[in-house]
Amino acid sequence: MGSLRYHARWFVALFALLLPFQSATAETVEAKLPTGIIATADFRAGQPARPAVLLLHGFLQTHHAPPTSSLANTLANQGYTVLTPTLSLGINQRSQSLACEAVHAHTMDGDVAEIGFWVNWLAHKGYNSIALIGHSAGSSQILQYLAQKPSPAVKKAILTSLTAFHSESAERQTAVERMKTLLPADEKDLGRFTLSYCKKNYVAPPRAFLSYAAYDADKTLKLLGKTRALVEVVMGGTDTTMNADWLGKIRRCGVPVTVIEKTGHFFDGEQELDLADKTESVLKALPVMR
Repeated sequence: MGSLRYHARWFVALFALLLPFQSATAETVEAKLPTGIIATADFRAGQPARPAVLLLHGFLQTHHAPPTSSLANTLANQGYTVLTPTLSLGINQRSQSLACEAVHAHTMDGDVAEIGFWVNWLAHKGYNSIALIGHSAGSSQILQYLAQKPSPAVKKAILTSLTAFHSESAERQTAVERMKTLLPADEKDLGRFTLSYCKKNYVAPPRAFLSYAAYDADKTLKLLGKTRALVEVVMGGTDTTMNADWLGKIRRCGVPVTVIEKTGHFFDGEQELDLADKTESVLKALPVMR
């Protein structure tokens, strides 16, 4: 029965590709950030009355990374306006994911500013009903954006596979102590840290490392409680990226939580369609474009 359901839904998705408004291909957009860096995004215009959707990839990845890439295709095929930026991470026209061992001078604040830049880009094009969708660390970065002064055009955020930034307390303390002794000329002094899935091989200046390490589980949950009116969380039932009690802590923040069973961090296989179904049900409840 599950197999029949899976193939039937794929048939519907394939048939949808034949509809006229879905024939348009993605437009690659380049924009100069206030920092002078050239950032890129893929943009697909959809039906005028539907909300616009900005999808953000995971840590050190690009907009080509799953599951946001496949979700972007599905939503565009359903007639939504879709923008998928690649965070620059301080690199002009970045098109490839970064290794842990690369030099990471980028910061959380810079990433959040770029989210704001692209939200404003959509708003200036006339989109006054915008949904933000993040995956993994991208969800954490969207959460931080929402906790500041988000555009009034943002009506909802769907945080998939929400994580905090893993780091080690000893390394954080070492970085803090190093910051106290650094002269301005030494700001680019590099260390090797543990951050997220990078285990003692995240190469960065102390200040840049600490900008992410500050967003541990406690701070992430605090931000979630602060922004709960705008947020829904979608998690995989077998996602082991965070501790076993993570899901319960998210629920205690008072946000709506959907658990998609039999799937992990990346919503692989048939569960990719479950994620798309849940996303569309949230989007359909948003205000239409005026």
